[in-house]
Amino acid sequence: MKKTIQSLIILSFVVLLIKPVCAQSQKDDKKLSSAISAYNSLKFVEAIEILKPILAKDPDNVDATEMIANSYRLTKQYKESLNWYEKLCKQSYLKPDWPLRFAEALANNKQYEKSEQWYRKYLSIVPSDRRAALFSEADFDKLGKGVNWDINYLNINTPSSEYGPMLYKEGMIFSSNRLDNKTVKYVFGWNNTPFSDLYMVKDRKNIKPIIDTLQDSVKNINISKKRVKYNDDNTAVTANDSKIIGTYALNSKASVEESDKQIGITKLNNKINSKYHEAITALLPDGSLMFTRNNYYNKRSNSSSEGINKLKLYTAEGFNWKKIKPFDYNDDEYSVGHPTISKDGNILVFASDMPGGLGGVDLYFSIRLNDKSPWSRPVNFGGKVNSEGDEEFPYIDNFNRLYFSSNGWPGLGGLDIFYVDIDDLKPITNPINLGPPLNSSFDDFAIAKENDSTGYFSSNRRGNDDIYSYKKRVFKINLKGRVVDAITGKTLFDATVNLKNGDNDEVLKLDKDGIFNKEISKNNGYELDGILKDYLPDRRYVGTDGITKDTTIYVDLFLKKTNKIQQYVIANCDSLKRKFFVDNIYYDLDKYYIRPDAHQNLDKLADMMRKYPDLKVVSRSHCDSRASEGYNRVLSLNRGQSAKAYLVATGINKNRISVEYFGKSRLVNGCSDGVNCSEGQQQMNRRTEFEIIYNGINLSLIDCK
Repeated sequence: MKKTIQSLIILSFVVLLIKPVCAQSQKDDKKLSSAISAYNSLKFVEAIEILKPILAKDPDNVDATEMIANSYRLTKQYKESLNWYEKLCKQSYLKPDWPLRFAEALANNKQYEKSEQWYRKYLSIVPSDRRAALFSEADFDKLGKGVNWDINYLNINTPSSEYGPMLYKEGMIFSSNRLDNKTVKYVFGWNNTPFSDLYMVKDRKNIKPIIDTLQDSVKNINISKKRVKYNDDNTAVTANDSKIIGTYALNSKASVEESDKQIGITKLNNKINSKYHEAITALLPDGSLMFTRNNYYNKRSNSSSEGINKLKLYTAEGFNWKKIKPFDYNDDEYSVGHPTISKDGNILVFASDMPGGLGGVDLYFSIRLNDKSPWSRPVNFGGKVNSEGDEEFPYIDNFNRLYFSSNGWPGLGGLDIFYVDIDDLKPITNPINLGPPLNSSFDDFAIAKENDSTGYFSSNRRGNDDIYSYKKRVFKINLKGRVVDAITGKTLFDATVNLKNGDNDEVLKLDKDGIFNKEISKNNGYELDGILKDYLPDRRYVGTDGITKDTTIYVDLFLKKTNKIQQYVIANCDSLKRKFFVDNIYYDLDKYYIRPDAHQNLDKLADMMRKYPDLKVVSRSHCDSRASEGYNRVLSLNRGQSAKAYLVATGINKNRISVEYFGKSRLVNGCSDGVNCSEGQQQMNRRTEFEIIYNGINLSLIDCK
């Protein structure tokens, strides 16, 4: 179930976290004790209501602040949690967990640059946490770029929660706590919502996109205490942990039932569905159904030594799935759930918080020789899949690509959907984020593919969990243009056109009409140069960010004939380039101050500019690939401004110095995002280059050959 396993890991500090240390009046102490009791019993909605008046009276109560921050986070009220974590992070003493949760809350609220800063803060406190390092170096601007998705909200959703789609024959199986014709007997105290059951749609053709006009406030759930019996056995958290607790109108049953009849939605049998949570299914080749349920078997529930009802895997076999069989590696002391099975039925991948993992919840696999042999002992997928965070909701497609949701790899906030390619059960790529709009700043999880371009997934971006369809949008971007004489407008057929993108430098061919035409990649930046003997070169910049449909970008390059002085410069470009050459200057990581080792190069440049008053200089500043594009853009601008300020301080007129800045788009080596490079290799990218303009000609643009 959604966030079940993850939240059980959180429980280890939830129960032990709060120990009041401040002196209280007897009345206040009783209120705080009630809040702690509700909080440690995982009744977070109740805890919030008790904590509000406590904090109104005593806003500096750190224990209460920590509880309400965590309670809002665990009930997916991210905006509210953000305010309280910010308050915690203003304390003189910081628990390591606070900066981490604040960074996550900032990402949930799309404040990515500030989130990055607080991940860095957390990294300074816990330098061994690989998750913090990955997030602090992530480029959130480029997550998932190159793929665009059409996302649709579907008619199978209700004001309750729907999640965990699995394609079954021509239809779909999914989990929901939607209203039916029975009075709600049990509610989950975590967020006061009913437990989830498994449902089936017989024909996916009846699942259609709808225009979503419901407001979050009316989609969320709260049930009158007169109609419910509260769950008091500490059953684990599940997918229906709503963002905001609102009103669950009992008279909406009729409309839900009518809609279910029209779409063809039915509940699975009572051998599978119980009074606890059922969710996240996988189909075996023999037609058996593996599913996740709380620790409840043969009408008996069991708990761990800490009194917590964990998750287990079960298989429903036989006619109408009437025979229920537990997974061999279930255990009362830890959770096992979220199964996915390979097409041949011999590989099982699931999520678990069993001891010995890398993070909170890890992905494991078991194998078998055939459908008659038992599953092998689970094996952890290791650090190329699992992180210090949580990995859940795996899905194996027909091409050995493993999809999963994670909050431990860099993402947009909450759980994001990633994939890795696997070969012989070993990951051969790093996790790749599917990007927006499929992923969001909320929880996105449980993908199910129809084919390589379409499928379904779950998300709580509207407040509750809902099921969405997705379709990959395919389009091309072409760069097209000509090189012309700037005065006459005539096409220059003999010109050379260079297209540069990072380390890639390509000469574009001109057709019989003098036109170049090149397909370029999405969400990228290019440098386009036109060169011809006896002409001044022309340089243009082309960006493809934000383009989401078939597009042709037209760029003409305009070359001016050189005068006699400029012809002299071109004829002597080798000697002039040597004469006016200036070495790059370099910077420390995340810094833009001028280092002592750069003084000699800048002083040489200043002396040269004083000796040749007609010289002008262009500073071009860069960063390494770590951190986001937006962060690095600002950092490279600051580096260029620092170099300019140094020259101006030596007496050079500021109008003779131009500043250009490129963030991390002009790397001098292959140290791009995700590439393991030494610090020396990264250093080569943290630089300012200097281009000399002599008699109106930028010497760096001249091809001396």
